[in-house]
Formats: sequence, C-alpha cells, structure tokens
Amino acid sequence: GIVLLFVFGGAVLMLLMRLDRQRLKFGITTLGCAVCLSAFWVVPFLGGHAFMSDMKYGSEPGGGSFKTMWDMYFPLATNLDIMLMTLAIIGFVGSVYRRRFLGMWMGVYIVVLMIGVKVAQGGLPVIGLLWNPRILPFMYLLRYMLAAIGAYEAALFIRRTIAVQRNPLQMPSPHTTNTSTSLLWLVAVFCLMVLGVRYQSLPFATLQSNATSTSYGWGPVSFPAQRAFSDGWSRWNFEGYEGKTTFSEYNGVVQAMKKLGEDPAHGCGHALWENSGDLNKYGTTMALMLLPFWTDGCISSMEGLFFEAAGSTPYHFITAAAMSKQSSNPVRELRYDNNDAAIGVRYLQELGVKYFMGFTPEAIAQASQQEGLTEVARSGPWVVYRVANSDVVTPLATQPVVANISSSNPRERWLEVGTSWFQHPETWTTPIADDGPSEWQRIDVAVDESLREGEPNSNNRRVDVVKPATALTPVPLEPVVVSNVNIGEESVRFSVDKVGVPVLVRVSYFPNWKVDGAKGPYRVAPNMMVVIPTSTNVNMHYGWTMLDYVAYLLSFAGIAWIVVNRRRSKQTAE
Repeated sequence: GIVLLFVFGGAVLMLLMRLDRQRLKFGITTLGCAVCLSAFWVVPFLGGHAFMSDMKYGSEPGGGSFKTMWDMYFPLATNLDIMLMTLAIIGFVGSVYRRRFLGMWMGVYIVVLMIGVKVAQGGLPVIGLLWNPRILPFMYLLRYMLAAIGAYEAALFIRRTIAVQRNPLQMPSPHTTNTSTSLLWLVAVFCLMVLGVRYQSLPFATLQSNATSTSYGWGPVSFPAQRAFSDGWSRWNFEGYEGKTTFSEYNGVVQAMKKLGEDPAHGCGHALWENSGDLNKYGTTMALMLLPFWTDGCISSMEGLFFEAAGSTPYHFITAAAMSKQSSNPVRELRYDNNDAAIGVRYLQELGVKYFMGFTPEAIAQASQQEGLTEVARSGPWVVYRVANSDVVTPLATQPVVANISSSNPRERWLEVGTSWFQHPETWTTPIADDGPSEWQRIDVAVDESLREGEPNSNNRRVDVVKPATALTPVPLEPVVVSNVNIGEESVRFSVDKVGVPVLVRVSYFPNWKVDGAKGPYRVAPNMMVVIPTSTNVNMHYGWTMLDYVAYLLSFAGIAWIVVNRRRSKQTAE
C-alpha cells in the first residue's frame, strides 16, 4: 500500500508538471485504468480498515530514533549529508538548466515527500495506519538518484572548466559521445565506491583496528567502520534457517509440534509461544510463524497472518506479554499484564489457544504452576503445554448484551470495550456484542475515570477502561452440546444438539464471514463471533461481501479497458 501511494503520487506529479490537454486526457485514462486494476485489493482494504488492528505507532519525531525533523530528513553523518545534498541540488539545477524532466521531477517530488512526512505525523485522513517515517525511504532513494545526476553535472562542469583554461578561444561541447560516456563511467565508479564503503565490499580493503577505534581501510584511505544497516539485516535474514548454529534447536521444536498435531490424543490447534528478542537466534523473532507451513496447516500460529490484519491482534499481544518473561509489547497504549501466567491462562482460553510454548526458565516456572496448563512435550529449551477449556467452538452460559458504541472513531471505541471485557471479568459478567437480535439487552458504556491514564497523543496514554453505564442483568442460557467441530483454512463446521441458543466461535471476526444453518455471525468481545443455530449442523465460511464484488468488477473492467485500447491502437497502426 505504501509503495502504491508513492507510485500513484509520482505519476500524478508527472502529469501536473507537464500538463496540457493531450497529457491530461492520457493521464486521466491511465490513472483511471490503474485505479480499476488495483481495485480488487485497494477497495476491500479501505472498506475493511475499521475491522483491522491499529498498532498505534506514534508519530516521528517522538519517542523513537528520530529526535527532530532534521534528523529524519538528514539521518547520515553530517559530512555525507552535506555532500549528498550539494550533489542533489547541483543535479536539480542542472536538470532545470538542461530541461531534463526526470531530474526536475525528482527534485520536486523530494520536496513533496518531505512535506508528506510532516503532514502524515497523525496518520492518513480517514484510515490512519500510515507511520510517517515509512515515507522516508522513497525520499532518500530519489535524493541518491538526483545526487548521482549532480555528480555527472559536476564532472561535466569540471571538464569544461579545465578545457577552457587550456584553450580559452574554443568552447568545448559538453555532450560529445566520448566525453559523456567517460564521465558516466566515472560517476558510476564513484557510486560503486560509495556503496563499496557502506557495505565494506571494496576489493583488497581491510578492517583496521587500533587501541581506540576500528576503521575500514582501502590502500592509504580509511573510512569509519560502520556498515550499512541493510547489509547486516539482509545477511542475517537470508542465510536461511539451516545456516544458523541454532537450526537443530529450531527444527526440534517444530518437529515436536508436528508430532503433537499428528497425535490423536492432542491434535491440531492454535499455538502461542513466549515472546522474546532472543528468538532472533533462529534467523528472525518471527521464525515460528512458519509452524503452519512446517505442519501442513495443523498447528496454526497466533502471530503471523493476523498480524496487523485482524481485530484480535491486540489481544494476542496482551496474552503473549502475560505468558512471557520479557515481551516486546508492540501495540502501543495497551494495558499489558507482563509476566503473569495466572492471568495469561484465561487469556489463552478466551482466544481458543490449544498450545502454549515457553522457553525461558522464568516463564516455564510460572506456566508449570497453573492448573489450566498441562505439559505435553519438551524439545531443547522449549516446554509445550496443553491449554484446558480452550475449545474454538463452545457454548455460552449467558446471553450476550449489545454495547451502544459511539460513532466517533468506532475502531477505538470497540478496542476499549474489547480490552475492558478481556481484562476485567469482574466488571463484565456477560459477553458483549456490537450488534445482535432485538431480544438481546442493549447497554451504554462509560469510561471508568478512576482508571484513566494519560491524555490523548501523550506517551503515557493507555486505552480507556469502560464499564456498564447501568447495572447488567445476565440472562442464563440453556445448556448446549457442541460436537463434530471441523476447522479448515477458511471454514468452521460443527453440530449442536439444540437450536436457537447462541454459541461462541473463537475465530477473529471480519465482515466476510458467512454462516449457513445459523443467524449471524455477530461480533463479540474481544473480537470473536457468536452465531445462533437454526439447524443442528452449522457451516461457517469466509466469503465475499458486496464490496468485494464491486472491487473485482472494477478490476475486470480495467482489464477490459486495456484489451479494448490495445485493439484500437493496433487497428490505428494498421
């Protein structure tokens, strides 16, 4: 999506910078066709953003690595920033002088992106979601390209100056083939040398150390020994799992989980592992996200596909924090219960997690003391526990109530309801839904001012805790027996012995979920689903909404548009 914004914005800027009647017509048709072709993805994304998670990244500069806007725009060493900006300015001025459109476009777009970084500090209008430093790489890339043009222009200027000094009566042409080719080679070699220094890849160069510092030496020249960040990152990640010294440990726990899934006494299900930066030893802290792949979909990962895509993401990280010695807690403003397995077991149950995987002695010690956890496997430092009472489909003891949520930022209001229900069962004694049949009780919610922390947009802000504005009256439900539960990649099927009684399905809600043999599904806190069976056999599946149909129709129209225009162009040429 961010790349799409960059490309689309760049195309619009190109159109505006050379606007005339013919280009306007061509631009409208081209951009319109591009919108149609991308509609199958963009339209559902925009239409479904209210049901996705918001990581609540703070704007920069702020509490991150950037202290000022200046640091964001110029993050390198001062001398290197000055050199790059000088060359970029020379490249832009030279492009204006020579009417080189590409260079002029780069210069203007750099300014537009700099403004965009500032404007996007609070996220994009309507959908938010954009963390403003994500715009920076495109600005840096264009600046490097423009600096390369500037290096070429500077070389041309130097060459002309030397030629004039040698022969003042003869003005050399700056665009002779031999001269241009030679200068382009010089600029290319210079750029490769810069990259060679940053990635420490120059031939015959060595690292040189003394008592106080380390430098990167190339003949008589030395440079600071700091490597490009992307170099170390990519080297580490692309060595492959087998390339790590810890591969046997990683492979062992994967095979242990696969064996559990194949064992009829245990079977397939969701797995949640202890969160820690130490897992980077496997190649990435996200290595276990591949459990579904290694186990042919049997052991599904609570972290992976749902990350930043499902409304249940905040509750996953709240749970991971409670079950971990030291969690990353990436979703800001949540009220984490760090390293508290006594609370975490109930979270695991509410999310339908079948297996908990711990590896630090502290987390294992806590988990081993919980009645709801039973050790079922060990592999290296890992201990795997089976979570009791965590069925994905389960009866409800009381009828849900519908919370009246303000239309002001409904995603945030639902997060308040969801986290309050999830973390304060003493206040909420019945399931909470955002919609439901008319016979379900309707209630208003109010912020618990005694638990409020921080002001909006402050670093110490925490999601508000809400409570019922009036006393709840739980409505008991008749007991129901759920059987024959079958969970597929995009489906949930089960049977009940009684119709008309609500049943909880611990699968993250999204509007695309459809149900046959029941009413619903209705979204309930934290972000699960409730259905009311009208048949003893219920079949839920992930389907299409009207928004999806419209989106795909637009994309097919874009394809047809291309085919028709192609045929017309061919006929005209003939």
